[in-house]
Amino acid sequence: MRTKYFSLFSLVFLLFFPSQPKPDITFNRYHQGAEVARFLRTVVKRYPDIARLHIIGKSFKGKKILVMELAGKGTFPPKERPAIFVGANLEGVHQIGTEAALFLIDYLVKNREKPEVAKLLAKRTFYIAPLLNPDVAECFFKIPREERRWNFHPVDDDHDGDIDEDPPEDINGDGFITMMRVKDPEGKWIPDPTDPRLMKLADPMKGERGIYKLYTEGVDNDGDGKINEDPIGGVALNSNLPHAWEPFKPGVGLWPVSEPETIALVNFLVKHRNITLIYNFSTVNNLLNMKTPGKTKVGAEKVKVPERYASMIGLDPEKEYTLKEIVAAVKQLPMVRGMEIDETMVASFLGLGPVMTIAPEDLRYYQKVAEWYKKMLEETKIDNPDRPAKPMAEGDFTAWGYFQYGVPSFTVDIFAIPKEQKKEGKKGELTVEKLSKMSSEEFLALGPEKIGAFLKSIDAPPMMKPEMVINMVKMGRITPKQMAEMIKKQGMGRKKKKTEAKEGYILKWIDKELGGKGFIPWKPFHHPTLGEVEIGGFVPYVKIDPPERLIEKLISPNATFILKIAEKLPEVKIAEVKVEKKGKSIYQLTAYIRNEGYFPTAFRQGVRAKAVYPIFVSLELSKGQKLLAGDKSSRISSLAGAGGFRKYKWLIKGKEGGTITLKVKSEKAGRDIKRITLR
Repeated sequence: MRTKYFSLFSLVFLLFFPSQPKPDITFNRYHQGAEVARFLRTVVKRYPDIARLHIIGKSFKGKKILVMELAGKGTFPPKERPAIFVGANLEGVHQIGTEAALFLIDYLVKNREKPEVAKLLAKRTFYIAPLLNPDVAECFFKIPREERRWNFHPVDDDHDGDIDEDPPEDINGDGFITMMRVKDPEGKWIPDPTDPRLMKLADPMKGERGIYKLYTEGVDNDGDGKINEDPIGGVALNSNLPHAWEPFKPGVGLWPVSEPETIALVNFLVKHRNITLIYNFSTVNNLLNMKTPGKTKVGAEKVKVPERYASMIGLDPEKEYTLKEIVAAVKQLPMVRGMEIDETMVASFLGLGPVMTIAPEDLRYYQKVAEWYKKMLEETKIDNPDRPAKPMAEGDFTAWGYFQYGVPSFTVDIFAIPKEQKKEGKKGELTVEKLSKMSSEEFLALGPEKIGAFLKSIDAPPMMKPEMVINMVKMGRITPKQMAEMIKKQGMGRKKKKTEAKEGYILKWIDKELGGKGFIPWKPFHHPTLGEVEIGGFVPYVKIDPPERLIEKLISPNATFILKIAEKLPEVKIAEVKVEKKGKSIYQLTAYIRNEGYFPTAFRQGVRAKAVYPIFVSLELSKGQKLLAGDKSSRISSLAGAGGFRKYKWLIKGKEGGTITLKVKSEKAGRDIKRITLR
């Protein structure tokens, strides 16, 4: 009876209080592709009013590529609002980027009822793609662990007619694919003098002679005398986008957007023209390193102008000209007089080379966002190490997003190992020099805590405790001056010589933060063809993805920073409408079309590349009304940020009390409608 009662109660409870899937997710570990997909589906089931899941395509191995759309109820549908696209892990190695994208989704849905989040969801659309390279990302979770960036599309890398026949292998069976070093008279590498775990290129100017060759761990499977020259796959997806793509380079693909993953990505962005800004989590950070490679490369100081353009410009197609000469000729054309013409624009238009420089008008916005980002890092006390200067890569997604798709595109790496562990002495802190000038009484007055901190700062031996030193000074066995001399003589407090290898700072960080577990010591191994070798090196991914204990600390401020950017997107509004009666049934209508957002409605590059449609302004009259002056429809190429406006005036004939509809529509900045009464 009790069992029946319990079953009946359970049935009633389930009918009236059905269980709802909870998108609970913790950020103390990295999530595999199946877990990512499951979380996204659960979010849609739990929050169908604001969440929608797009399957934008499939990877080479058939995994679904998913984009989460988040948008609340608002005046206009999600596809007609300014939107931000957040991408992650296109490279496949940036697992921390996937976690940041998931955190952003989780934060938005869980805080959807908070006024500031609800307001943002009502006027913006978020497209968030946590895992753009699902095939390669799975390598992070597999044994042996291999840090690969190329997808699994078969490619004959060594051009021998066979495909993928010589990949790296875990030949020592330790679960990691690392490096091999083998002594060879033709070697160019030597162990670092200060830390033999690291390898550095021998410097002949210092009298150094190379003794080692370095290889990725593996064997010569195809017997061509080369090791691992034809790995499984593939194409590096973040080198497969159209901008500045260069053919015949390893890993870039047979042609731009040749891969199913990049096809899916580009198709989605092209079909969603309301995307106003791209924010990408990757291994590069253009908010902490704003360096760009300079002007457009044309391959030579002088070039020939293609025949189809030469006659139009008035130049000889058989002669060679400098870019400056071509620009001067173009500026004389009646159709472009008054327009801003520069070398990069002409070079790009004539097919002489891709634009590679951020327009000055746009650069100031990049610099401002970088300023906000650095301030966020400072406020949240996240390390902000210097990033190595990296030029804008060929075929890069972020470069394509700005130069060809025409919107501001930011890329953030979230984590980087600091180059130096700086120990800045506090004001008044005891130093060896100060110690040498102290009396015994002054030294004792410091107390055990400060003396202990000093001993720690000079890396004193463990046996040298504060209490022991204090007693020795009290008993007169040693003076502060004698102690300072002893410290100098024994080398305590002396700065250790830096390693000469470029990655010395990485190993230093690994030793301190990971107890050395991010580096596998070199161990002897008998190689089937190379003979005696040593296998070891950095553990895959240790330089890219932080330890799990740091995940949430790093992704939380990085993800929520995007909300600040989303708030700044352009937003067109019809403002300050005024109707004046000018005579019998004659009215003058004045209106301002204003950009309420911080960013312009179109960046300079978007206009220059003709990648962003202009703003459309239209006036719809009621029956019996007549437009006497002004245009029924007009276009605005762009409105400046932070209040940029265009003033319009119309003269209309119509009955008092009649209505007019004024519409403004922007591809990137939304739209607005006002119905105006003549009175």
